[in-house]
Amino acid sequence: MSWRRLWLPVLVLIGVLSCTSCSSAYTKDERGQGAVAIAAPVVADELVQVKRVYDGDTILLEDGRKVRYLGINSPEFQEPFYLKAKRLNESLVMGREIRLEFDQERTDSYGRVLAYVFAGNEMVNARLVQEGLAQAFFIGPNRKHHALLLRLQAEAQQHKVGMWSARGRARDLKITTVHPVDPTQDDQYPSYVRIANLSNATINLVGYVLSNEAGQRYVFPDVSVDPGYTVIVSNGSGTDGVAAKGQLVVHWSTQGPVWDPSEDTAFLKDPNGNLEDTFHYKGKRVRRSAPRSKSKAR
Repeated sequence: MSWRRLWLPVLVLIGVLSCTSCSSAYTKDERGQGAVAIAAPVVADELVQVKRVYDGDTILLEDGRKVRYLGINSPEFQEPFYLKAKRLNESLVMGREIRLEFDQERTDSYGRVLAYVFAGNEMVNARLVQEGLAQAFFIGPNRKHHALLLRLQAEAQQHKVGMWSARGRARDLKITTVHPVDPTQDDQYPSYVRIANLSNATINLVGYVLSNEAGQRYVFPDVSVDPGYTVIVSNGSGTDGVAAKGQLVVHWSTQGPVWDPSEDTAFLKDPNGNLEDTFHYKGKRVRRSAPRSKSKAR
């Protein structure tokens, strides 16, 4: 009897620990962090030092790695609010130990580290959006902080701060990239244009027109872009739709190149012919001019 009394608590304890382990594995699977049988290792955050700030969303670490901030896109060189975004970023990260928080993808196609950057307890990505110095910008399967960034962007738009102020340009769509093919380089991608949805609602692009200085025009089919997401207009051949990693791609197939590698301007107009945005490039230099008011656009 004494032997049974001694071992009974031990057996109960073993059973409890076993159930706790099963519950823990199940919880991880429900959260998408691992399989039920063997949980996948979670990538730990990193503590790092910043060597240089390029702009509002890209930095260089002391160890030589470049970091591209996840979930946001700040103004490029020569765009309005570029300098303010860069200076705010510098004030938050330079001379401090920062923490990198990762999502589903660790690096992009350029070899840059993809991360949410924390200075103390403050997420720098979110602060830039809150101040109107960056927009919500989602590419790939990284979705950890999408809801937060969209909420902060909506608040910044409501309060008309930064790029949403009177000095900024109120618009729902923005051309963020024009990538012409350089015939002297071995470019792995066909020429393309990336357009982002800046609004807080899904936008159907049917009837929108993208054109260049030569007058070549592409009319969008019936495709929609969700808030914070982008559409790629590729000059390669293919089927329109959502490609790998959730990227929406449409194809503008032409006999020859669309975008002049030395200098050109992309124009985006809504179905009524109103100018939504322009993007002018000259080599690696970018210039933007405010679109005409919709009442005067032709």
